[in-house]
Amino acid sequence: MLSQVSSRCRAHDAAWVMRRRLCRSTDAAKVASVTHCLSHTAPHPGKLAHDHAGDPHYFDPTTGPEQRLITALAELADRLEPTRPDHIRALLAEHAIIADRLYATVLLNQVRVLGDGPIDRRLNEVTTPVALNLLDLTRAPPRLAPDPLTVVENPSVLEAAMECASTQPRACTKGQLRVVDHVLLQLAVDQGVPLRYAGNLDVAGLRIAAAVQQTYGATLIAMDAALVQAAGDLPSAVPLGPLPNTTDPDLADRLKETGRVIYQEHDAVLSRLLDPTCSQRRASPLVPRPDGGERSPGR
Repeated sequence: MLSQVSSRCRAHDAAWVMRRRLCRSTDAAKVASVTHCLSHTAPHPGKLAHDHAGDPHYFDPTTGPEQRLITALAELADRLEPTRPDHIRALLAEHAIIADRLYATVLLNQVRVLGDGPIDRRLNEVTTPVALNLLDLTRAPPRLAPDPLTVVENPSVLEAAMECASTQPRACTKGQLRVVDHVLLQLAVDQGVPLRYAGNLDVAGLRIAAAVQQTYGATLIAMDAALVQAAGDLPSAVPLGPLPNTTDPDLADRLKETGRVIYQEHDAVLSRLLDPTCSQRRASPLVPRPDGGERSPGR
């Protein structure tokens, strides 16, 4: 009997703390309504927000209410507030709030798998890129072969790889790392798959690359001073902007000299990322020089 009373008291205290932290919102009644049902099985955040706040986007990522919810849940769990998307998702799941598992996808192409599950079969049956969502990677995760996996930032790299029938295993995060991307990278690490990462040589791309390198031990490729030199005086038309402090000094110096971003669509980048035979087949035609002559792009 005493244990039941104590349990109810702890639950009451937890709910009070949750409301206190969340009710800093200007729409306190909506947030308090949500916290009242957190001890029960909760639906997807969109459904939860719709039913208690009248707006399915009320708890969308990067919003104030969503951030207050995360802060309160971390306090209830007596842990540091998570910042990585996959850690945030895990915290929500502990309170029966299921983050969106369907709309965000990561692309896998020519990735060899060793299992016989439904996702393994999908990957084995096709040679074109396969889009996997969070549900695919968590409910029936594939068993990846221990081949080096090259992860790129832009789908255009996969397009180029398909054009030349490249057989190298690749994945594409399509920009900033989301939960589904972190789950794939962690799955690769857990299964002993060596990771290589390549991104745009701009501020965002360099930051993403540093995060992948530091968190998952990936080797960075096509993101060095030699690549900038290979791009020559035709990097892009986009100004560079301030570089992250984590940028390799030699790379930073070269980029500052050019003052321009280098995207993965550049032939100098693609020649580093694709098979040697692919690069030869994709050799670009000569383009006019400003002085009336001709040259290959990047020279």
